[in-house]
This record gives sequence, structure tokens and C-alpha cells, in this order.
Amino acid sequence: MPTRVTVRVRVQGTCGSRNPLRVIPRSTLCVTAAESVVDGKLEGRKEVRKRGMDGQVRGFEEIPHTGRNGWVNLVKFWREDRFRQLHKHMDRTFNALGPIYREHLGTQSNVNIFLPSDVSELFLSEGLHPERMTLEPWATHREIRQHSKGVFLKNGEEWRADRLLLNKEVMMSSAVKRFLPLLDEVARDFCQMLRMRVEREGRVVEEKHSLTINPSPDLFRFSLEASCHVIYGERIGLFSSSPSLESQKFIWAVERMLATTPPLLYLPHRLLLLIGAPLWTQHVTAWDHIFSHADARIQRGYQRLGQGSEAGAARGHYTGVLGQLLEKGQLSLDLIKANITELMAGGVDTTAVPLQFALFELGRNPEVQEQVRQQVRASWAQAGGDPQKALQGAPLLKGTVREILRCNSCSCM
Repeated sequence: MPTRVTVRVRVQGTCGSRNPLRVIPRSTLCVTAAESVVDGKLEGRKEVRKRGMDGQVRGFEEIPHTGRNGWVNLVKFWREDRFRQLHKHMDRTFNALGPIYREHLGTQSNVNIFLPSDVSELFLSEGLHPERMTLEPWATHREIRQHSKGVFLKNGEEWRADRLLLNKEVMMSSAVKRFLPLLDEVARDFCQMLRMRVEREGRVVEEKHSLTINPSPDLFRFSLEASCHVIYGERIGLFSSSPSLESQKFIWAVERMLATTPPLLYLPHRLLLLIGAPLWTQHVTAWDHIFSHADARIQRGYQRLGQGSEAGAARGHYTGVLGQLLEKGQLSLDLIKANITELMAGGVDTTAVPLQFALFELGRNPEVQEQVRQQVRASWAQAGGDPQKALQGAPLLKGTVREILRCNSCSCM
């Protein structure tokens, strides 16, 4: 049975049990990683270090656990609604069992790590070709539909080869500079939409409008619109008062895929596939629509490429990550489709959730919020409308983003 290693580092204090948005306090760092444990060995090592007061190395089986029966534990999780309050459950368990503990849930076995020194050792041991736990529901969908797998579902040298090519179009500063105007356009429209909503629906106090809302759905749409604009080089119209039927179906598909993924991680999804369980059917249907949407975008990207990239360049139009990958031709069409689809789907929650955390933290630290706002306004005025220059002149904004990511960094790959 594969074992996922979940890393949760708390520098000091306890995780915010009173936090309605599941925000971790600023003194906390939460990171999720994954490794493979085979026959009780982590990354080929014979033992896992469990640091006690004596600092001695202990065997893997000595790691304390919450119970050996994964199905009983899973029933407790669902009955006590622990998946929605996972940070509280982990905080209680770390306090009870120590800085490393095991937890069997359904078909999965997790090793949860607490101390920064142990986290550092884990990441350093990965090397250039990390072996991370596969998201099996996603991988099974690719296999039954005969789709190629992207970086989210690969390991070792194959993962590194794809990742290095994608980094050039997604992570490097030259790539960020190209697609930053696209993000700026979406952000402007998003702010305008919220401003109009506040003026239309909000209450007026001392000539100021205010509106209390749940930001999650709006941030989800913003992340999806921004991701698609950067990846495909075109908008999908999620901020419209009446989105197209295609856009509405696409939103539904991404939401259902994300909602059905967590329970399927702990259930025998191949058995659910055989019996045609509704949960698995919903998951597969959602992925099918996401891939169909990506297919249509890729075909349009090919048409634009066939019309000549010179025309697009003359207009100063960035063709998106998809256009860059198609033009360079370093990945096969199947691999481009796989990676583009996974980048789009996997980038929604990982953008929307940190943004929500940022709003919460800035909301409860109004003095920091005002400092960030003033610095951004001053930097924007000096940048003359250049988003790249504006960011360079706003170090406090960058620091805020880094702090939010430090407090809430989750990546399951």
C-alpha cells in the first residue's frame, strides 16, 4: 500500500481553531508533500527519523498511529466531519502523538511530519527525481480514456523532463513578464465587477458602500478565468452577468472534479468503476468535459498558429502558454494536451484558496493592508501602467504574498 507523507510544520502556537476560513495563523507553515513508502521504507531508506528528546533514530513501525484499521478511521472521519476541519484534527493529533505520526484512512496510509528540521531532511532526500504519490482517481481516468499523463501524474526522470520544458513557459521571469498583462486584465475586470456589485447590493454608511459576502465562489471564478487566459491566451467570460452555456458547464465540471477527488483518494475507485458508483461517474464525467473543453481550445490554438504567429506578434498579442508550446513543438500534442489540462484544473484551488487566506489576513491586520495599498498605488503611479515595474516597486506586496504562501502552502503531486 502506498503511503503519503503529509508535512505540516508549526513554528509556534496552535493552528487557528476559531478561524472560520480555515486560515492558519502567521506563526504557522503548512506544507503538503508526498513520498512512497514500500515495505516500511521511505525513499529506499531503512528507517524514518522520529526525533524525540534523545535525538535517536527509530524504526518505521515505531511511529505512533491513530489506529490500524483504515476503514474504521475513514468512517470516523466522515462521521465527525474531520475533512472540513482537517487542520484542527492534525493539531490535536500532533499534540497527542508527537511530531511524526501515521494515519490509515481507507486505502491510503499517511505519515504526517511536524518539525521544520524533519521537513528539510525529507525534501533534501528527494533529489532531482522525486517519487510522489499519484492522484489515483486522475490517473485511472487517463488510463481508461487513453489520455497521456502530465506533470501532476508523473514521477522520476519523465516528470523532470516535462517540468523543465514547462518551466520555461510558466515559471521563468521571462515567461511571467509575457503573461503578466493577461493577469492584469483579468484582475481589473474582477475588481470592476466587485465594485459594481458593492454599489448595487451594498449598504451605505457615512457615504461609503459596504457589502458582506462569501468570497470563495468569486475567487474560484477569478482563478479559473485568469488561468485560462494565461494558458489559452483567450478569455472564457466567467465575469459576465449571463455566462454562456459552455462556460457554465465548464465551471460545473471543474467544481465537480475538485469536489469528488478527495473522497476518491481514500476509496477503492477501481471497484467504484466496476459497479458504476455515482461518485466515480460524476468524477469521470467532469474530467471528460474538462478534456473536451481543452480539446476545443487546442484546436483554436492550432488555427491561430496556422494563420501565422507573425500577425499575432505584430499586434503585440501573447498567445498564451498553449501557443508557446505549440509553436516550439518540443512536446507532442498528446503531452501538450495532458499538461495544459492539468495545469488549468490544478491551478484553480491552489490560486483561489491562498487569495482567500490573503484577504482574511489583511482584513484582520488593517494597518498592514493600508501599508500595502499605499505602496501599490505609489508604485503603480511611477510604473506608468507597466505591471512588471509596478510589482518591482512593491516589495511589501511581494512579502505579503510570500507570507501567505508560507502560512498556507499545499501541493499534492
